[in-house]
Formats: sequence, structure tokens, C-alpha cells
Amino acid sequence: MSEFPQIKIEHNIGNTITIPNQLDVKVATFLSDNALAGLNGLNGDNFTDFTSGSSIPVLLSSLGSENAEIVISSSHTTTNLVVGTTILPHFRGDSVKQLNYDQVIVSWSATSGGAYSVLSTSTFQVSQQNTVVFHPAGLVTSFYKLQWKNSITGDLSSYSDPISVDTYDQKSVAELIYPVLRAMGVSENDPKINITFCLSAIDDARKYTEGKLYGIRHAWQEQFEFPIGVLSGTNYVDLPDDIDFNETDRSMLAARFLIGNVLTPYNLRYIDKRTWNQVAWSVMGGSNTVTVAISASTITLNSVGDFSGSSSGVAYVATTAYSQTLMQISYTGVDLTTNQLTGVTGVTRSIPVGTQVWSNPTISQPVYYTVFENRLYFDRIIPNSMQGNNVYIDYYKKIDKVENLYQVIPEHYREIYKWYLRYAIKYRKDISLGSNDPDLKKFEDLVQAVFNNLYTGQETTIITS
Repeated sequence: MSEFPQIKIEHNIGNTITIPNQLDVKVATFLSDNALAGLNGLNGDNFTDFTSGSSIPVLLSSLGSENAEIVISSSHTTTNLVVGTTILPHFRGDSVKQLNYDQVIVSWSATSGGAYSVLSTSTFQVSQQNTVVFHPAGLVTSFYKLQWKNSITGDLSSYSDPISVDTYDQKSVAELIYPVLRAMGVSENDPKINITFCLSAIDDARKYTEGKLYGIRHAWQEQFEFPIGVLSGTNYVDLPDDIDFNETDRSMLAARFLIGNVLTPYNLRYIDKRTWNQVAWSVMGGSNTVTVAISASTITLNSVGDFSGSSSGVAYVATTAYSQTLMQISYTGVDLTTNQLTGVTGVTRSIPVGTQVWSNPTISQPVYYTVFENRLYFDRIIPNSMQGNNVYIDYYKKIDKVENLYQVIPEHYREIYKWYLRYAIKYRKDISLGSNDPDLKKFEDLVQAVFNNLYTGQETTIITS
């Protein structure tokens, strides 16, 4: 059970923590006979699928009913379950459920990112809809996390996200979801309209809006002055993982080097891949496919075609660490069948697989760049004098998946997602709901209004000088 219910925390004298009961049921059946309180054996329809050979927590009767209780079963046959002595009476037709977890651990900390200590380990209060824990020393600023626990095996779930009495940012997902739930009268324990569903609906609304505004450079997704260190002997840097488009410059605004520790930027000029093919004439060579040891006499490349113009010559090996410099090696033969440089001398360090090896490169500060394969490629090879220097890029990030209530939604038009959530809740209850629903239409109209009034604060062309 990976998802958690939304904890409710009320502060008066200390904090009262209300946790909606959320059971992880492995298998279930029904009682076939009435059972008085104080019994150790229960008759049921079919206990075959219950775990055998070990003690297991079992819920008798329905969650929230007056006679619901958790007992521990030690063994069973097809129609009989042996349990610890029951406290309450149970009746024919009552449910019997094997639970993966029967307890909740509440941990707390004075700060969200601090060290958490266990406040309580409580068996689910199954005769109620919630399990309530009181923290006498709790403050408004106290933070809490949950874990589910199996009291028999000791198995624990992962932690929930931290929550406090008042922890939601005004731009958070919670500030979109809870007003809608309150306005529509949705119960906190609604089995269908839970927090997981609402998070998914808000995520869908964002994806729809992003699709409508496809490729637009949103100001709230900008990342400026992002530094990427360059390695001498290479002609590329990897783009950040969170960049939106990584095959073209669509998400790139600018790229530049700084000149001699002064603030005047040297702006690289963007060119498309086809132009780069013609301008970047110095990118001749290959990359090794087998690790090369120190003093090795052969180097195996993905292709030696760029070295085939002569039977011997000099090659240049890129660096793979900032402490290195370009390595110049000699070779006396080129084997086009095995893609090897032979008769190699001058290998003074191990060369990892994938290292670039150049034939007749132009080694100087780059002027142009292009974008493909999740990399920013330069038109020239980085010289030793620029080893470890930063290329600074301005780019636009992709949107994050909506995953928790605390997540901040940065777009200024975030309120329009409420209309989609309203529609999603109604559709969840009635899948025959048509596309002419007024809440869905309102959401689509508002998305169109955003599209008609875009302002990014930036030109869509790259600054080249």
C-alpha cells in the first residue's frame, strides 16, 4: 500500500492527528455462522487463500461497524479460522479480511526536513472511520509522517509526505483540491474521490493545458544562468535532465561563455543540425568501443573511416576528467575491417569506452552550437585552456508530474484547473457525463483565454550578439 490518506491535524492544547483508516486487504471471505464473543474458532465460506503457516492480522466485520475488531489468526482450514479470543460478537455474513498492515506509526519532527522520532504505534481503530492520535506537546509548526506496519512480521511501508497544521503554500496543489472538495460536499473518506484521484486529475489538467500551449516558452519554467562545465577535447555538453525539448533548440534561449573573468558574455550562435554539419568540419574521428589500457598498441573505435586517408598519423584523445589534458598519440596503421588504429604509442592514461578520438581537429573556442541527442554540440573542439570552464545556458524546463499536495504550481493561471477537477469528480461518479458538461466547457474556455493572452517576457529568437 503506497498511498496514504490525507491526515487532518487540529491544534488546541497539543495536536490531534486524525488518520482516515485505509486498509490494505490481501484476501477476504464471509462468516458462515454466528460467533459469540470469547471464541477462538470461526467458521467461514472459504479460507483457502488466506496465508498459511504463520500468524496473520485479520479484520472481523466491516470497517466502521460497532463490532469490527482486528484479531490474529494462527492457522486455518478451508472453512475454519483459528484466532486469538474475540472480544465482540460477530454474525453470519460478516466479512473476514486478511490485512497486510494492521497498525499505523506516527512520527514527528520540529521541522519538515529534520530527524523524525516515533510518536505512537497504534492498531487501526477499525470500529471508527479514523484512527486518532494525540500529541500533547505538538505545536502548529510540528510536522508528522505516517508508516503502515504489520504487527506480526514487522513489515513497514515507506513514509508518507510530511504535514503540519498549516503547511500548504498558497500556490500548492492542496489549495486547488480542498476548496473544490468542500464546495462539492465530497466526504474525506469517499472511496472513489480520494487524494490520489484528485492529484491525477490536476496532473491531467496541466497536461491538457501544456498540450494546448505546446512549445510555448513559459516564463514560470525558465532556468537562467545554468552552468555546465566543459571538458577539453570534447565537442559537446549534456543538457540538463529537466529541459523540455532536447532534440532541438526549442527550449533553449541562449548559450554563452564568459571572457577572461569579466562580465561581458560571449554568446554562441545557434545553427540547425543541417548547417552544423557543414560548419563543424572539424568533427572528424570516432569514439573507442573497448577500454584502452596504458601503453596499449591498438585502439578500437566505432569507425576509423576518418583516419583512412593515411596509413599513419597523429590522433587526439579527449579528456574524461578535469585534471587531464588532451592526449596526443601516434599510430602506424588503420585497419578498416576491425575498426582499429594499430601501432599506437603515447597512451599515458586509461581511456574509458565512449571517449572521443579525433583526426585533424580544429581546437579552439567554439562559435556555433546546435542541439540534438540531449546534448548541446559545439562547432569546434574545446581546448586545454578552457578545461573546466562553464558554458552558461538559459533554457525552459518541462513541467513536473503532480505527485503530492505540497507541490507548488508555479503558473499564474493555476485556478483554472479547479474547473477540470469539478468535471473529473462528476465523471468519476457518472461515466455517461458528456463533453458538453458546463465545468469542462468552462475549463476549455479558460485554457483558450490563456492561449490568446500569452506573455513570456522573452523573444523567441536566440540572441546571437
